[in-house]
Amino acid sequence: MTRPTIVFDLDGTLADTAPDLYQTVCWLLAMENRPRVTFERMKGLIGDGAGPMIRGSFGDTGGVPEGDGFERLLRMFLAYYAQHLADHSEPFPEALAAILRFRARGAKIAICTNKRYEFAAEQLRIWRIGHLFDAVKGADSFPFRKPDGRHLSETIKAAGGDPGRALMIGDSSADVGAARDAGVPCIAVTFGYGSTPAHELGADLVIEGFGQLDAAARRLGVI
Repeated sequence: MTRPTIVFDLDGTLADTAPDLYQTVCWLLAMENRPRVTFERMKGLIGDGAGPMIRGSFGDTGGVPEGDGFERLLRMFLAYYAQHLADHSEPFPEALAAILRFRARGAKIAICTNKRYEFAAEQLRIWRIGHLFDAVKGADSFPFRKPDGRHLSETIKAAGGDPGRALMIGDSSADVGAARDAGVPCIAVTFGYGSTPAHELGADLVIEGFGQLDAAARRLGVI
C-alpha cells in the first residue's frame, strides 16, 4: 500500500512566522515614509506571499506603486527579510511532535508554501528540522502556486507520494483551494493567519492544535 503523505503549509500552520514578516513590512513602510499597519491586518495577508503583503500594506497607507516602483519594493522586502527569517519565528507548539509521530508510522512529510523556496529551506535549516521533510516546495518551485491544485499535487509527487493518499494541513483559503483542486482532503487550523475563520474555509475538518491532528487524519482515512 502507498505510504500516506502529510503536507503542511508553512506560515501560520507549521510555524509562527508572522512576527518577522510584520517587522519586514513595517521596515519597508518606514523606509518609504509610510505609517505602520496593524499586526492583525498583516496576518491576514501572509498566506499569499510577499507581493500581496506589499500591495495590502501600501494600499492601506497611500497607494501601491506599479511597475518598476513595485519591483523595487519587492526587492527591498526580500533582501531585508532574508536577513531576519528567524529572529522571532519558530514552529508552533506540538508541530514537531506530530511530524515525528507521522514519520514513525511511515508517512512521508512535505511542505507546500507560497513563501519562496530559499526562505522556507533556510528557516528549516535554522530550526534544524529540514531532515524531517521529504519535499519542500515554495511559490517559485513551479510555474503555479496555491490555490492551484498542481502546486499541492506536484509537491506530493516530489515527496514520493500519491495524491490519492495524502492530506493537506493549512490555515488559509489558498490551502483549502489547492486541496480541493487537487482532490486531496484538507484540515484547517484555527491558530493560523488566514483572514477567513478556519470554520468558514470549507476544509474537511478543523483542529485547534496539533494534538488533535492524529485523530483528524484517522477520521479522514489517511492513516
